[in-house]
Amino acid sequence: MDQPALWMLSISAFTAVMLLLGILSVAIWLLTVVFAAPPPPATASVVAQSGSPAVGDADAPTLAALHAAVQRRLPGGRITHVSALPGAAEREEEAR
Repeated sequence: MDQPALWMLSISAFTAVMLLLGILSVAIWLLTVVFAAPPPPATASVVAQSGSPAVGDADAPTLAALHAAVQRRLPGGRITHVSALPGAAEREEEAR
């Protein structure tokens, strides 16, 4: 097979593959639009109360996210203590 014929065959094969991928992407997009999943049900947000032992260590949105994650993973679970990891400055001071 001479060089120009091989070059044209490669270009036409690449074009055909790109066209097929484009058609498939449109088909997948249409399927996701037509068969869209219903939105998840609204859940009650978990907000830390002032009597919680973890309130002094983190802000309320962070605690709410932690409590929600624990409730989702372990229903009925509780967080009893939250503390921050030491930053780079604290680690250097501890190393001295």
